[in-house]
Amino acid sequence: MKTPGRSSDISLVMAFTLRWLGTSEQELDRVAETRMRCYAHAARDLERYKEGIRADPRGVAGDFLLAEQDGIAVGTATAHSFTMWMRGAALPCQGVAYVGTIKTHRRGSASRSAGVATRVMHETLRLARERGQVLSALMPFRASYYEHFGYGLVERRCDWTVPLSVLPAGAFEGVRFYEPADLPELRLCRQRMAERGQCDVERSASMWDWTIKRSEDGFFVVDRPTSDGPVSGWTYFRHTFENGKDLLRVAEIGYDDTPALLRLLHFLTSLRDQYSAALLTLPADVQFNRLLRETQVPHRPVNHPTAECRTHTRLQLRVLDPKRLIEAMHLPMHYKGAVTVAVQECDEGESRRSHISRFRLEIAEGRGQVTMGATAQTSSFECADTIWAAVVSGDLPATTALRMGLATGDAAGAALLDAFAQGPAPACVEYF
Repeated sequence: MKTPGRSSDISLVMAFTLRWLGTSEQELDRVAETRMRCYAHAARDLERYKEGIRADPRGVAGDFLLAEQDGIAVGTATAHSFTMWMRGAALPCQGVAYVGTIKTHRRGSASRSAGVATRVMHETLRLARERGQVLSALMPFRASYYEHFGYGLVERRCDWTVPLSVLPAGAFEGVRFYEPADLPELRLCRQRMAERGQCDVERSASMWDWTIKRSEDGFFVVDRPTSDGPVSGWTYFRHTFENGKDLLRVAEIGYDDTPALLRLLHFLTSLRDQYSAALLTLPADVQFNRLLRETQVPHRPVNHPTAECRTHTRLQLRVLDPKRLIEAMHLPMHYKGAVTVAVQECDEGESRRSHISRFRLEIAEGRGQVTMGATAQTSSFECADTIWAAVVSGDLPATTALRMGLATGDAAGAALLDAFAQGPAPACVEYF
Protein backbone atom coordinates (compact mmCIF):
# COMPACT_ATOMS: atom_id res chain seq x y z
CA MET A 1 0.00 0.00 0.00
CA LYS A 2 1.26 3.47 -0.82
CA THR A 3 2.61 5.68 1.90
CA PRO A 4 0.10 8.56 2.25
CA GLY A 5 1.42 11.76 0.79
CA ARG A 6 4.02 10.10 -1.44
CA SER A 7 3.46 10.46 -5.19
CA SER A 8 3.76 7.26 -7.20
CA ASP A 9 3.57 6.89 -10.97
CA ILE A 10 1.48 4.24 -12.69
CA SER A 11 2.43 4.20 -16.38
CA LEU A 12 -0.38 3.18 -18.71
CA VAL A 13 0.88 4.18 -22.14
CA MET A 14 3.89 6.14 -23.24
CA ALA A 15 3.81 9.70 -21.85
CA PHE A 16 0.59 9.04 -19.86
CA THR A 17 0.85 8.75 -16.08
CA LEU A 18 -1.44 8.65 -13.06
CA ARG A 19 -0.22 9.99 -9.71
CA TRP A 20 -1.79 10.03 -6.26
CA LEU A 21 -0.73 13.32 -4.73
CA GLY A 22 -0.10 14.64 -1.26
CA THR A 23 -1.43 17.87 0.20
CA SER A 24 1.43 20.32 -0.34
CA GLU A 25 0.48 23.78 -1.54
CA GLN A 26 1.93 23.07 -4.97
CA GLU A 27 0.07 19.76 -5.33
CA LEU A 28 -3.26 21.20 -4.21
CA ASP A 29 -2.87 24.09 -6.66
CA ARG A 30 -2.16 21.58 -9.42
CA VAL A 31 -5.36 19.64 -8.68
CA ALA A 32 -7.39 22.84 -8.30
CA GLU A 33 -6.22 24.11 -11.70
CA THR A 34 -7.12 20.77 -13.29
CA ARG A 35 -10.57 20.86 -11.70
CA MET A 36 -11.03 24.37 -13.03
CA ARG A 37 -10.12 23.28 -16.56
CA CYS A 38 -12.60 20.41 -16.25
CA TYR A 39 -15.64 22.20 -14.82
CA ALA A 40 -15.33 25.99 -14.71
CA HIS A 41 -17.03 28.42 -17.07
CA ALA A 42 -14.01 30.72 -17.13
CA ALA A 43 -10.32 30.70 -16.19
CA ARG A 44 -10.94 33.48 -13.69
CA ASP A 45 -12.66 30.89 -11.47
CA LEU A 46 -9.29 29.38 -10.52
CA GLU A 47 -9.06 31.12 -7.16
CA ARG A 48 -12.48 29.74 -6.21
CA TYR A 49 -11.26 26.21 -6.94
CA LYS A 50 -8.10 26.78 -4.93
CA GLU A 51 -10.17 27.98 -1.99
CA GLY A 52 -12.60 25.09 -2.34
CA ILE A 53 -10.01 22.33 -2.27
CA ARG A 54 -8.49 23.80 0.89
CA ALA A 55 -11.82 24.43 2.61
CA ASP A 56 -13.06 20.82 2.34
CA PRO A 57 -11.50 19.00 5.31
CA ARG A 58 -12.10 15.50 3.93
CA GLY A 59 -9.20 15.45 1.49
CA VAL A 60 -5.99 13.95 2.88
CA ALA A 61 -2.67 12.91 1.39
CA GLY A 62 -3.16 10.16 -1.16
CA ASP A 63 -6.77 11.12 -2.02
CA PHE A 64 -6.06 13.31 -5.06
CA LEU A 65 -5.43 11.66 -8.43
CA LEU A 66 -3.81 13.52 -11.30
CA ALA A 67 -3.64 12.21 -14.87
CA GLU A 68 -0.87 13.71 -16.98
CA GLN A 69 0.06 13.43 -20.64
CA ASP A 70 3.42 14.73 -21.77
CA GLY A 71 3.62 16.58 -18.46
CA ILE A 72 0.25 18.30 -18.90
CA ALA A 73 -2.48 17.62 -16.33
CA VAL A 74 -5.42 16.25 -18.35
CA GLY A 75 -7.68 14.64 -15.73
CA THR A 76 -8.33 14.20 -12.05
CA ALA A 77 -10.40 12.48 -9.38
CA THR A 78 -10.66 12.51 -5.60
CA ALA A 79 -11.10 9.34 -3.55
CA HIS A 80 -12.16 9.89 0.08
CA SER A 81 -12.24 7.20 2.75
CA PHE A 82 -15.63 7.09 4.50
CA THR A 83 -17.60 4.85 6.82
CA MET A 84 -21.01 3.94 5.38
CA TRP A 85 -23.77 2.27 7.40
CA MET A 86 -25.87 -0.45 5.79
CA ARG A 87 -28.37 -2.55 7.79
CA GLY A 88 -26.66 -1.81 11.09
CA ALA A 89 -23.11 -2.43 9.82
CA ALA A 90 -20.27 0.08 9.56
CA LEU A 91 -18.43 -0.51 6.27
CA PRO A 92 -15.31 1.06 4.76
CA CYS A 93 -16.44 2.97 1.68
CA GLN A 94 -14.69 4.97 -1.00
CA GLY A 95 -16.30 8.31 -1.81
CA VAL A 96 -15.46 9.36 -5.37
CA ALA A 97 -15.67 13.02 -6.35
CA TYR A 98 -14.38 15.51 -8.93
CA VAL A 99 -13.86 12.98 -11.73
CA GLY A 100 -13.06 14.97 -14.83
CA THR A 101 -11.13 15.43 -18.05
CA ILE A 102 -9.97 18.88 -19.08
CA LYS A 103 -11.94 20.46 -21.91
CA THR A 104 -9.25 19.94 -24.57
CA HIS A 105 -8.89 16.16 -24.01
CA ARG A 106 -12.43 14.77 -24.07
CA ARG A 107 -13.55 12.16 -26.60
CA GLY A 108 -10.60 13.05 -28.79
CA SER A 109 -8.53 9.87 -28.86
CA ALA A 110 -7.74 8.68 -32.37
CA SER A 111 -6.57 5.33 -31.01
CA ARG A 112 -8.61 2.57 -29.45
CA SER A 113 -7.08 3.15 -26.05
CA ALA A 114 -9.32 4.13 -23.16
CA GLY A 115 -10.08 7.79 -22.63
CA VAL A 116 -8.69 9.87 -19.79
CA ALA A 117 -11.75 9.60 -17.52
CA THR A 118 -11.96 5.83 -18.07
CA ARG A 119 -8.36 5.37 -16.99
CA VAL A 120 -8.96 7.65 -14.03
CA MET A 121 -11.95 5.55 -12.94
CA HIS A 122 -10.08 2.25 -13.32
CA GLU A 123 -7.25 3.59 -11.15
CA THR A 124 -9.71 4.96 -8.61
CA LEU A 125 -11.39 1.55 -8.26
CA ARG A 126 -7.99 -0.12 -8.01
CA LEU A 127 -7.14 2.14 -5.08
CA ALA A 128 -10.43 1.25 -3.36
CA ARG A 129 -9.55 -2.44 -3.51
CA GLU A 130 -6.03 -1.71 -2.29
CA ARG A 131 -7.47 0.18 0.67
CA GLY A 132 -9.79 -2.74 1.48
CA GLN A 133 -12.96 -0.77 0.90
CA VAL A 134 -16.16 -2.79 0.56
CA LEU A 135 -18.05 -0.18 -1.46
CA SER A 136 -17.34 2.69 -3.80
CA ALA A 137 -19.86 5.52 -3.92
CA LEU A 138 -20.35 8.68 -5.95
CA MET A 139 -22.93 11.36 -6.70
CA PRO A 140 -22.64 11.81 -10.46
CA PHE A 141 -23.39 14.50 -12.97
CA ARG A 142 -24.39 11.78 -15.46
CA ALA A 143 -25.27 8.40 -13.97
CA SER A 144 -25.24 6.51 -17.27
CA TYR A 145 -21.49 7.13 -17.63
CA TYR A 146 -20.67 5.54 -14.28
CA GLU A 147 -22.89 2.55 -15.01
CA HIS A 148 -20.07 1.49 -17.36
CA PHE A 149 -17.96 0.99 -14.22
CA GLY A 150 -20.57 -0.98 -12.28
CA TYR A 151 -22.18 1.84 -10.29
CA GLY A 152 -25.93 1.51 -9.79
CA LEU A 153 -28.37 4.15 -8.55
CA VAL A 154 -29.49 3.35 -5.01
CA GLU A 155 -31.06 6.53 -3.66
CA ARG A 156 -34.28 8.44 -4.37
CA ARG A 157 -34.91 11.83 -2.79
CA CYS A 158 -37.85 14.21 -2.83
CA ASP A 159 -37.50 18.00 -3.15
CA TRP A 160 -40.51 19.56 -1.41
CA THR A 161 -41.81 23.09 -1.89
CA VAL A 162 -44.28 23.70 0.92
CA PRO A 163 -46.19 26.92 1.66
CA LEU A 164 -45.62 27.67 5.34
CA SER A 165 -49.38 28.00 5.73
CA VAL A 166 -49.80 24.24 5.21
CA LEU A 167 -46.97 23.14 7.49
CA PRO A 168 -48.24 21.71 10.79
CA ALA A 169 -48.52 24.13 13.72
CA GLY A 170 -47.72 23.23 17.30
CA ALA A 171 -45.33 23.53 20.20
CA PHE A 172 -41.58 23.62 19.65
CA GLU A 173 -40.16 24.33 23.11
CA GLY A 174 -36.50 23.39 23.15
CA VAL A 175 -35.83 24.54 19.58
CA ARG A 176 -33.28 27.34 19.78
CA PHE A 177 -30.23 28.75 18.06
CA TYR A 178 -27.13 26.55 18.09
CA GLU A 179 -24.43 27.18 20.68
CA PRO A 180 -20.90 25.69 20.64
CA ALA A 181 -21.70 23.67 23.78
CA ASP A 182 -24.31 21.76 21.74
CA LEU A 183 -21.74 20.23 19.40
CA PRO A 184 -20.98 16.97 21.32
CA GLU A 185 -24.67 16.06 21.57
CA LEU A 186 -25.29 17.26 18.03
CA ARG A 187 -22.62 14.89 16.77
CA LEU A 188 -24.22 12.04 18.70
CA CYS A 189 -27.61 12.80 17.15
CA ARG A 190 -26.10 12.75 13.66
CA GLN A 191 -24.30 9.48 14.43
CA ARG A 192 -27.56 7.87 15.56
CA MET A 193 -29.10 8.89 12.24
CA ALA A 194 -26.25 7.32 10.29
CA GLU A 195 -26.30 4.06 12.25
CA ARG A 196 -30.02 3.44 11.92
CA GLY A 197 -30.13 4.61 8.30
CA GLN A 198 -29.25 2.91 5.05
CA CYS A 199 -26.27 3.98 2.93
CA ASP A 200 -25.62 7.00 5.14
CA VAL A 201 -22.06 8.20 5.69
CA GLU A 202 -20.64 9.22 9.06
CA ARG A 203 -19.74 12.87 9.55
CA SER A 204 -16.26 13.50 10.90
CA ALA A 205 -15.38 16.08 13.54
CA SER A 206 -13.64 18.23 10.92
CA MET A 207 -16.73 18.09 8.70
CA TRP A 208 -18.87 19.24 11.63
CA ASP A 209 -16.58 22.25 12.06
CA TRP A 210 -16.94 23.00 8.35
CA THR A 211 -20.72 22.57 8.46
CA ILE A 212 -21.10 24.95 11.39
CA LYS A 213 -18.87 27.52 9.72
CA ARG A 214 -20.77 27.22 6.43
CA SER A 215 -24.10 27.70 8.21
CA GLU A 216 -23.18 31.32 8.91
CA ASP A 217 -24.76 32.16 5.55
CA GLY A 218 -28.07 31.31 7.25
CA PHE A 219 -29.11 30.09 10.69
CA PHE A 220 -28.51 26.86 12.59
CA VAL A 221 -31.01 25.74 15.23
CA VAL A 222 -31.11 22.66 17.46
CA ASP A 223 -33.88 20.83 19.30
CA ARG A 224 -32.44 20.54 22.82
CA PRO A 225 -34.87 21.36 25.64
CA THR A 226 -32.24 21.19 28.41
CA SER A 227 -28.62 22.28 28.31
CA ASP A 228 -27.45 18.92 29.69
CA GLY A 229 -29.81 16.75 27.65
CA PRO A 230 -29.56 15.17 24.21
CA VAL A 231 -30.04 16.94 20.90
CA SER A 232 -33.06 15.40 19.19
CA GLY A 233 -32.81 17.28 15.90
CA TRP A 234 -31.43 20.25 14.06
CA THR A 235 -31.87 22.30 10.94
CA TYR A 236 -29.71 24.72 9.01
CA PHE A 237 -31.68 27.12 6.79
CA ARG A 238 -31.08 30.25 4.77
CA HIS A 239 -33.03 32.87 2.85
CA THR A 240 -33.54 32.76 -0.90
CA PHE A 241 -35.57 34.98 -3.20
CA GLU A 242 -37.37 33.45 -6.19
CA ASN A 243 -40.20 34.69 -8.41
CA GLY A 244 -40.74 37.74 -6.22
CA LYS A 245 -41.10 35.74 -3.00
CA ASP A 246 -38.97 35.21 0.10
CA LEU A 247 -38.35 31.49 0.55
CA LEU A 248 -36.82 29.52 3.40
CA ARG A 249 -34.36 26.97 2.02
CA VAL A 250 -33.69 24.16 4.46
CA ALA A 251 -30.12 23.25 3.56
CA GLU A 252 -30.06 20.42 6.10
CA ILE A 253 -32.46 18.80 8.52
CA GLY A 254 -31.85 15.93 10.92
CA TYR A 255 -34.00 14.32 13.57
CA ASP A 256 -34.19 11.30 15.87
CA ASP A 257 -37.83 10.46 15.21
CA THR A 258 -41.13 11.83 13.88
CA PRO A 259 -41.93 13.90 17.02
CA ALA A 260 -38.53 15.59 16.64
CA LEU A 261 -39.25 16.28 12.96
CA LEU A 262 -42.63 17.76 13.88
CA ARG A 263 -41.09 20.12 16.43
CA LEU A 264 -38.73 21.44 13.75
CA LEU A 265 -41.65 21.83 11.35
CA HIS A 266 -43.62 23.70 14.02
CA PHE A 267 -40.68 26.07 14.36
CA LEU A 268 -40.54 26.66 10.61
CA THR A 269 -44.31 27.28 10.57
CA SER A 270 -43.84 30.10 13.08
CA LEU A 271 -41.78 31.99 10.46
CA ARG A 272 -44.70 32.33 8.01
CA ASP A 273 -44.80 36.12 8.37
CA GLN A 274 -41.24 36.28 7.03
CA TYR A 275 -41.23 33.55 4.38
CA SER A 276 -43.74 32.35 1.81
CA ALA A 277 -42.67 28.71 1.53
CA ALA A 278 -40.05 26.23 2.69
CA LEU A 279 -37.82 24.23 0.36
CA LEU A 280 -36.51 20.98 1.82
CA THR A 281 -35.30 17.54 0.71
CA LEU A 282 -36.28 14.24 2.33
CA PRO A 283 -35.84 10.54 1.51
CA ALA A 284 -38.44 9.10 -0.84
CA ASP A 285 -39.91 6.79 1.83
CA VAL A 286 -40.90 9.73 4.06
CA GLN A 287 -44.56 10.42 3.16
CA PHE A 288 -44.12 14.03 4.12
CA ASN A 289 -47.46 15.21 2.73
CA ARG A 290 -49.28 13.22 5.42
CA LEU A 291 -47.80 15.53 8.08
CA LEU A 292 -49.15 18.67 6.38
CA ARG A 293 -52.40 20.52 7.00
CA GLU A 294 -53.25 20.00 3.33
CA THR A 295 -52.16 16.46 2.48
CA GLN A 296 -52.87 16.77 -1.23
CA VAL A 297 -50.07 16.92 -3.80
CA PRO A 298 -52.31 18.03 -6.68
CA HIS A 299 -52.72 16.13 -9.91
CA ARG A 300 -54.27 19.22 -11.55
CA PRO A 301 -54.25 23.01 -11.01
CA VAL A 302 -55.89 24.12 -7.75
CA ASN A 303 -56.48 27.48 -6.09
CA HIS A 304 -55.63 26.56 -2.51
CA PRO A 305 -52.09 26.29 -1.07
CA THR A 306 -50.56 22.84 -1.53
CA ALA A 307 -47.14 21.22 -1.48
CA GLU A 308 -45.20 20.34 -4.60
CA CYS A 309 -42.78 17.46 -4.89
CA ARG A 310 -40.01 16.56 -7.33
CA THR A 311 -38.28 13.20 -7.09
CA HIS A 312 -34.63 12.82 -8.08
CA THR A 313 -31.85 10.26 -7.82
CA ARG A 314 -28.37 10.93 -6.51
CA LEU A 315 -26.18 8.25 -4.86
CA GLN A 316 -24.60 5.47 -6.93
CA LEU A 317 -22.82 2.44 -5.45
CA ARG A 318 -20.40 -0.18 -6.73
CA VAL A 319 -20.18 -3.33 -4.60
CA LEU A 320 -16.53 -4.37 -4.39
CA ASP A 321 -16.77 -7.17 -1.82
CA PRO A 322 -20.22 -8.82 -1.61
CA LYS A 323 -19.12 -11.31 1.04
CA ARG A 324 -17.92 -8.70 3.54
CA LEU A 325 -20.93 -6.52 2.78
CA ILE A 326 -23.63 -9.15 3.26
CA GLU A 327 -22.05 -10.94 6.21
CA ALA A 328 -21.82 -7.64 8.12
CA MET A 329 -25.51 -6.80 7.68
CA HIS A 330 -28.29 -7.37 10.20
CA LEU A 331 -31.23 -8.86 8.30
CA PRO A 332 -34.85 -9.52 9.35
CA MET A 333 -35.09 -12.59 11.61
CA HIS A 334 -37.98 -14.21 9.74
CA TYR A 335 -36.07 -14.62 6.47
CA LYS A 336 -34.53 -18.07 6.08
CA GLY A 337 -33.23 -19.98 3.08
CA ALA A 338 -30.52 -20.14 0.44
CA VAL A 339 -30.08 -18.63 -3.01
CA THR A 340 -27.37 -18.71 -5.66
CA VAL A 341 -26.65 -15.24 -7.03
CA ALA A 342 -24.79 -14.39 -10.24
CA VAL A 343 -23.66 -10.80 -10.81
CA GLN A 344 -22.55 -9.73 -14.29
CA GLU A 345 -19.60 -7.45 -13.56
CA CYS A 346 -17.58 -5.17 -15.78
CA ASP A 347 -13.89 -5.92 -16.09
CA GLU A 348 -12.05 -2.90 -14.79
CA GLY A 349 -9.70 -2.96 -17.75
CA GLU A 350 -12.49 -3.13 -20.30
CA SER A 351 -15.62 -1.44 -18.88
CA ARG A 352 -17.81 -4.26 -20.21
CA ARG A 353 -19.63 -7.02 -18.36
CA SER A 354 -17.59 -10.05 -19.38
CA HIS A 355 -17.13 -11.45 -15.87
CA ILE A 356 -19.70 -13.22 -13.69
CA SER A 357 -19.32 -13.35 -9.91
CA ARG A 358 -21.34 -16.26 -8.54
CA PHE A 359 -21.94 -16.93 -4.86
CA ARG A 360 -24.28 -18.84 -2.60
CA LEU A 361 -26.10 -16.87 0.08
CA GLU A 362 -27.65 -18.53 3.12
CA ILE A 363 -29.82 -16.44 5.44
CA ALA A 364 -30.78 -17.58 8.94
CA GLU A 365 -31.34 -15.90 12.31
CA GLY A 366 -30.85 -12.42 10.93
CA ARG A 367 -27.46 -12.97 9.30
CA GLY A 368 -26.21 -13.95 5.88
CA GLN A 369 -23.38 -16.31 5.03
CA VAL A 370 -21.75 -16.04 1.60
CA THR A 371 -19.75 -18.70 -0.21
CA MET A 372 -17.98 -17.18 -3.18
CA GLY A 373 -17.45 -19.09 -6.41
CA ALA A 374 -20.60 -21.23 -6.18
CA THR A 375 -20.39 -24.06 -8.71
CA ALA A 376 -24.10 -24.32 -9.55
CA GLN A 377 -24.69 -24.23 -13.30
CA THR A 378 -27.85 -22.20 -12.86
CA SER A 379 -28.48 -19.27 -10.58
CA SER A 380 -31.62 -18.49 -8.62
CA PHE A 381 -31.05 -14.78 -9.30
CA GLU A 382 -28.86 -13.13 -11.93
CA CYS A 383 -28.45 -9.46 -12.80
CA ALA A 384 -25.95 -6.79 -13.81
CA ASP A 385 -23.73 -5.20 -11.18
CA THR A 386 -25.70 -1.94 -11.44
CA ILE A 387 -28.94 -3.74 -10.56
CA TRP A 388 -27.26 -5.75 -7.82
CA ALA A 389 -26.16 -2.52 -6.11
CA ALA A 390 -29.80 -1.39 -6.03
CA VAL A 391 -31.01 -4.78 -4.77
CA VAL A 392 -28.46 -5.31 -2.00
CA SER A 393 -28.87 -1.71 -0.80
CA GLY A 394 -32.64 -2.18 -0.56
CA ASP A 395 -33.66 0.48 -3.06
CA LEU A 396 -34.96 -2.12 -5.53
CA PRO A 397 -36.64 -5.26 -4.14
CA ALA A 398 -35.37 -8.35 -5.95
CA THR A 399 -38.93 -9.43 -6.77
CA THR A 400 -39.50 -6.05 -8.44
CA ALA A 401 -36.27 -6.41 -10.42
CA LEU A 402 -37.44 -9.84 -11.58
CA ARG A 403 -40.89 -8.56 -12.52
CA MET A 404 -39.43 -5.64 -14.49
CA GLY A 405 -37.06 -7.86 -16.45
CA LEU A 406 -34.00 -6.32 -14.81
CA ALA A 407 -32.98 -9.73 -13.44
CA THR A 408 -33.57 -13.37 -14.25
CA GLY A 409 -34.20 -16.28 -11.91
CA ASP A 410 -36.95 -17.79 -9.85
CA ALA A 411 -39.51 -16.20 -7.59
CA ALA A 412 -38.37 -18.06 -4.46
CA GLY A 413 -34.77 -16.83 -4.76
CA ALA A 414 -35.89 -13.27 -5.39
CA ALA A 415 -38.29 -13.40 -2.43
CA LEU A 416 -35.39 -14.34 -0.13
CA LEU A 417 -33.30 -11.45 -1.44
CA ASP A 418 -36.17 -9.09 -0.58
CA ALA A 419 -34.72 -9.24 2.94
CA PHE A 420 -32.40 -6.42 1.84
CA ALA A 421 -35.39 -4.18 1.07
CA GLN A 422 -36.83 -4.34 4.59
CA GLY A 423 -36.23 -1.16 6.59
CA PRO A 424 -35.44 2.42 5.63
CA ALA A 425 -34.81 3.37 2.03
CA PRO A 426 -31.24 4.33 1.14
CA ALA A 427 -30.49 7.98 1.92
CA CYS A 428 -27.17 9.74 2.41
CA VAL A 429 -27.11 13.07 4.24
CA GLU A 430 -23.47 13.80 3.39
CA TYR A 431 -22.70 15.26 -0.04
CA PHE A 432 -19.38 14.63 -1.72
